[in-house]
Amino acid sequence: MIRVVDNPKKVEDAYARQYENLASEIANLVLTRRGILAEIGCGEGQLTIPLAKLLPRHRFNVVDTFTGAYSGALGRLNQALFVAKLKSRVKVNVADYLDWLWEEFSDKYAGVISSEFLPEIDSYELSMFLSECYRVARPGGLTVHSFLSPIARNRRQRLLIDADSNPKWTRTPPKEWFSPKPALVMSELRRTGFRNLHVEKIKSNLIIKADAVRNFLHSWEVKSTFWKTHELQLASEGLEVPDWLIVSGRKP
Repeated sequence: MIRVVDNPKKVEDAYARQYENLASEIANLVLTRRGILAEIGCGEGQLTIPLAKLLPRHRFNVVDTFTGAYSGALGRLNQALFVAKLKSRVKVNVADYLDWLWEEFSDKYAGVISSEFLPEIDSYELSMFLSECYRVARPGGLTVHSFLSPIARNRRQRLLIDADSNPKWTRTPPKEWFSPKPALVMSELRRTGFRNLHVEKIKSNLIIKADAVRNFLHSWEVKSTFWKTHELQLASEGLEVPDWLIVSGRKP
């Protein structure tokens, strides 16, 4: 069902539901009854918290630098974990993701997870990152990565992708892509040794328009000139969150 949000106060809740849906899909991929899951690029715990609630017998090691645009995320994450009563099961690590992975033992984790992290790195880092995911996952362990599709299905999605990736509009342009193409991620997972590869596509069904768009664009650090340039379209048609992709594999 399509959800249209035009009230700025409801944007955060609408986006939180996106992560709840992702958590549900990812939890279904976790076949172990218990174990430790590593999450790279945890941010404010948008995925961490709903996923930990769905997997009550698992512990989590979560990693982020909490710098730059995410400098306030650490405090918000710790507060959210406290409110959710998850502090005892979620260990927060403030570190560069590769530095942290290189210090971890091989074959340690039941799974290595990320959501909206692959858009933050480039193809060279992607290769190193997925190789490390393979090394630290235990035999039979899972790796799963969710991100927004770089392939727009309509004009609303194309406009959002442009707002978030074009240096003309965004204060934090990506290193290489809005998101990597799923075929590339699959190829890298196969190269590192993962098997049982799978791509799942989930429609976001979320359209944000009118005054709510301003709130949303501000949270994504999009310049005000984007609103001024596309004001009529944003007010009438809005932006649509692209489809979510969940790419997964298992270590033999």
